[in-house]
Amino acid sequence: MSNCKFCGSTAFGSCNRSPLRIHQHNTDENHCQFCGSTSYGPCNSSPHRRHEHGSGTKCKFCGSTSYGSCNLSPISIHEH
Repeated sequence: MSNCKFCGSTAFGSCNRSPLRIHQHNTDENHCQFCGSTSYGPCNSSPHRRHEHGSGTKCKFCGSTSYGSCNLSPISIHEH
């Protein structure tokens, strides 16, 4: 179970203490920081509308272990 970085809650969704007004969790590379999903692609809870997983060996936005361009990343490169 993960917790919000700003308030410690285990919930996802709105957060009064977050600068983005959304709970943002300290997740692993297998779960989205904004909703807890294991999926990649569109995310209604994320401020940039994409699932963003925690740091690790895979890209936060697409799950690839490659480096270079990524069409799901907001900055168009794989972010590990």
